[in-house]
This record gives sequence, C-alpha cells and structure tokens, in this order.
Amino acid sequence: MPGPETPGPETPDSPQIPEPGPGPEIPGGTPAEAPSTTPTEIPVESPGLPDSIPTGPANPTA
Repeated sequence: MPGPETPGPETPDSPQIPEPGPGPEIPGGTPAEAPSTTPTEIPVESPGLPDSIPTGPANPTA
C-alpha cells in the first residue's frame, strides 16, 4: 500500500511543473488587451488630429 502511495504524490508534482504553462497564457491575454486599447485610442486620436490641424496650421496658413 505505501509503495503505490509514494508514486501517487509524485504524479501530482509532475503536473505542477508544467504550471509555468500559464506563462504562455499571459502573452495570449496581452494581444487581446492591446487590440481593445488600440481601437479606443484610434478614434480618440483621429478626431483630435483633424481638429487640431485645421485649428492651428489652417488659420495661420490662410
């Protein structure tokens, strides 16, 4: 009985070693967050650039 029990704990330990797997999952989440942040900034910057361009250089140029 004690024999089989000893290897038992070793098996759960092995799966723990692969736990570093979550590391690769983090990078996967990073790209997911990047796209959400990018689209949010694009719309904000798009209107900002056109508004500032005509307001600044457009007036002095005219």
